[in-house]
Amino acid sequence: MNKTVYFLSSSQQRSLMAEGWAEKLKVSDWSFKSAGWVADSRSREEFSVLAMKELCIDISSFPLSRIEMKELGEASVIVAIQDTEYDDKMELPSEIEEKVIYWNLPNPRKRSATLIEEWVHYQEICDEIAMRVKDLEHLLPQLH
Repeated sequence: MNKTVYFLSSSQQRSLMAEGWAEKLKVSDWSFKSAGWVADSRSREEFSVLAMKELCIDISSFPLSRIEMKELGEASVIVAIQDTEYDDKMELPSEIEEKVIYWNLPNPRKRSATLIEEWVHYQEICDEIAMRVKDLEHLLPQLH
């Protein structure tokens, strides 16, 4: 049976990065999906895409999507990526709370005053997300 990790972030950029890293994991029977809880009208050529391309991970073709409650209910694990200081609070149904892992990670867009700062923040968050996703590699096989 295939199990799913559903990555969520406000505009989906950080969750796309997590999905890209997760695709590199060596875990069988797991699939990965990402979504955002706020509509994102920006183009796909974001700093998140460029930061991942620097590491030879192409997330440019990953679909941009909003949270689907049905898919959340079917997910085995939900990783909610949120900047608790700057992002609007994400409201998740209480019946799925037991399968949610919260990652408090900076939102590069909201923490940057200039484009250069935003680019640097995306590079930093890319590394942080990589480390957290790598930790999932050890956790996922233990979940049933």
